Amino acid sequence: MNRFAGKTQPQRVSVWSLIATTLLWSAAAMADLSATADRRDIALGETLRLTLLGDAGEQPSEIDLTPLNRDWEILSRSSATNARFINGRNNVTRTLELELAPLREGTLAIPSLMTAGRRTTPISILVNPEPLVAPGDATVLFESSIDQPSLYVQAELMLTITLQQAINLESPEISALDIADAVVEPLERQSFQRRVGNRTWLVTELRYAIYPQKSGTLSIPAVEFAAREVQAGRTLLGSRLGRRIRLSSEPLEVTVKSVPAAFPGDVWLPARTLSLTEDWSIDPNALSVGDSTTRTLTLIAEGLQGSQLPPLSSVQGALNIPELRFYPDQESIDQSEIAQGLQGTRTQSEALVARADGNWTLPEIRIPWWNTQTDQLEYAVLEARNIAVQTADVLDDETASSTPSDATLPMATLPLWIGLIGVSGWLIAIGLAIALWRLRRKSMRTDTPQGGLAALRGGDMRQALVEVRRALTQQDASGVRTALQHWAACHHGRAFSSLSDIARASSPSLAAILSELDRSIYGATDTEWRQLGLIDALREEPAPEGIGEAHDDAMALYPSR
Repeated sequence: MNRFAGKTQPQRVSVWSLIATTLLWSAAAMADLSATADRRDIALGETLRLTLLGDAGEQPSEIDLTPLNRDWEILSRSSATNARFINGRNNVTRTLELELAPLREGTLAIPSLMTAGRRTTPISILVNPEPLVAPGDATVLFESSIDQPSLYVQAELMLTITLQQAINLESPEISALDIADAVVEPLERQSFQRRVGNRTWLVTELRYAIYPQKSGTLSIPAVEFAAREVQAGRTLLGSRLGRRIRLSSEPLEVTVKSVPAAFPGDVWLPARTLSLTEDWSIDPNALSVGDSTTRTLTLIAEGLQGSQLPPLSSVQGALNIPELRFYPDQESIDQSEIAQGLQGTRTQSEALVARADGNWTLPEIRIPWWNTQTDQLEYAVLEARNIAVQTADVLDDETASSTPSDATLPMATLPLWIGLIGVSGWLIAIGLAIALWRLRRKSMRTDTPQGGLAALRGGDMRQALVEVRRALTQQDASGVRTALQHWAACHHGRAFSSLSDIARASSPSLAAILSELDRSIYGATDTEWRQLGLIDALREEPAPEGIGEAHDDAMALYPSR
């Protein structure tokens, strides 16, 4: 009878429970459930569209909607599933759209909704009193409005053209919007219902983001609307069409102010908000010689187009640090629609390669911009960043010293028999590896003639030298590095990862030429590659000890031209 059985079983159950809990927590952390509303400012009797988006594969029917019943009436709902295959993975997203009507005035909240342990962020909605509709028997209303009477040049002006209809219309047409000295960006059309008295109106809003390009008076012309009324009943040809309706909005004028004299920047940036952030693929304070990391700068502005955002200065252009090399990546410019208008984004990446150990400081980045909401100058600031590069040997010593203490922690909690099995497995694997290595050495001694290796090395080095000469002639930096690594592998009998590694294993004369070539390839100097005498140095390079005869034969067989 095993008197320890009662103790090991709970431990095993606890371990599996911990693993299952960790996996579920990780899946929940990777999942995302979001809620967005198409309008944040509505009137009593109007509706809004709430969109719930999840990427964890949950069913829309599983979302608990009961918290909405306190302040909202759910008029309709619809769901959709979208599957995409990205980077070898199948991503499935599920969308649930709800049409909501407020039950009272005031600031109402769309509360947090939950499914499968995930929650959405609450949304605040301002519900104004019920709007007034023009008296009389009007069944179609058409008007335009702007969000501000004056603004700065190149700032965002929101124009909203509103169509309200209490009857059905056929073939509606709206004239094109053409504004002189301004950039016009059409936004997504919005539709909702409005209840006024005993009549239900269908409201359609056409929104435009307008950016004046010169100061003075901006004239927004009238927009015309035409449609046919649809009467009750049908004919053999379809709907019964009634009178033709023609309406026109009122022309508008806006005062455009010039750039304030107090603005110090070279690029005028009038925005509601503007932020500058950075992201590193590897912590710049934990680099070793030869490592590379990518710095990504992102500039986001509400109220500006992506094309209005200025390019960010390259670190390589601002600093001259021979020990650090910077390689700019292709930048991206984008813009997206938000509730208030447009949001512009500019993303710029730059790869950093550490060529020596040391500490350096990247300068602070300050971008001036004008806050159109507070009407004052502000700065988007990115603090100075420290770069610390250590030698690879220092990092290896630190890793070796920290490994034993970290590795012994889990062993202390495992049963003894698991540790014995692990050690036995390692010993068997090491024994098999040693036996295989000895067998290969014996086979190489007995099967390969002494002269065969030299002939093989000679032919490989001749081909490598041909590749080096060809790459030098074509000014192919990548080809030069590859051909030199091929030559060094044949010459020394082992692989090399960089030109600096080859230089450390070469004679002083060849090492100097390789260092100069490395600087020339990466743009540090303007040396003509073919003037470095690389081919002659490779031919005259003494062979490593033990294989000099094969190396000399290879150099002698290579043609002088």
